[in-house]
Amino acid sequence: MGLRAYLSSIGLATVLAWFGWAMIILNIGPREAGVTGFVMFYATLVVALIGTLTFFFSVFRVYILRRSVIEREIRTAFRHGVLCSLIAIVSLALSSAGNFSAWYSFLLIAVASIIEYLFLQAHHGRG
Repeated sequence: MGLRAYLSSIGLATVLAWFGWAMIILNIGPREAGVTGFVMFYATLVVALIGTLTFFFSVFRVYILRRSVIEREIRTAFRHGVLCSLIAIVSLALSSAGNFSAWYSFLLIAVASIIEYLFLQAHHGRG
């Protein structure tokens, strides 16, 4: 799959995920939705965030930074999109439970940084 086809497909999937998330927001009340509504809200939001961030990170790494190994850049952009999305989702979940503080932000960023470091070390060991 070429870069344009990849960006087009991830863009379309992301738009559909944002549409699904908006439908959940508009049509499901948080009080009567229960666990299913809660899970659907976070599931569609995480998919939409991963798609959005992966799309923008891919465009940034390939077109703005002019990196040449496109497959590696897309893989890295996806990993960064997942990590950033998980930070946002965990922060939102903690906030909705009333347990969020700045220390949790630092902890989440530190955990994501350690995960990224481990990925970089594993890649460095292979190549």
